Amino acid sequence: MQVMDCEKPDILILDIEMEHIDGLKVRDLLEQTDNEVLIIFCTSHDEIMSKAYGRNVTDFIKKPVREEEIEKKLLHAINIINRRVKWICLNTISGLTKFKISDIVYGIAQGRYLKIYMLDGSEYFITDKGVSQLYEMLKDMNFARISRSIIINFENVNTIGDEIIMTDGVKLKSSRRMKKQIQEDFFNYMCKVARVERADR
Repeated sequence: MQVMDCEKPDILILDIEMEHIDGLKVRDLLEQTDNEVLIIFCTSHDEIMSKAYGRNVTDFIKKPVREEEIEKKLLHAINIINRRVKWICLNTISGLTKFKISDIVYGIAQGRYLKIYMLDGSEYFITDKGVSQLYEMLKDMNFARISRSIIINFENVNTIGDEIIMTDGVKLKSSRRMKKQIQEDFFNYMCKVARVERADR
């Protein structure tokens, strides 16, 4: 982990069983501190794989490791990175600001402004767009409008039920008339993600 203190990798290939810290602890640490780094686990034990799944984990490589298998898994991870690096520029109180779209968790109308909440905990007031305008810009990028005043990023949703629980732990309420459609849209989003990932394998 000393390397990660000075350089942020995009992809980590980790052995689940390591000398000083096991791969599962590294996974847990990354899920708490860095949502972007992708993990490929190496293991010779099939029974451990069921415990090793996680938000950042993209694949497993069985030992003994073959070069062509590493190449295949790396290409899959690179495809995931290439799909998600998209940006949007919005006017904030501080001026024109560039945002990574995958880092936007949700947005809520507040008075004259739209307030957006980011994965790193930062918050921004958007001065030139309301909920409807921002939703029109982002609806094809896995965003959903759950009420007149709230939009969410499906990529950063943990649970959709009576409440919508985001990855930052915030609980949001959808309007009653939109609830069924939101659940259907989220299901379709998850199916789409699964199809794309299977196609990369």
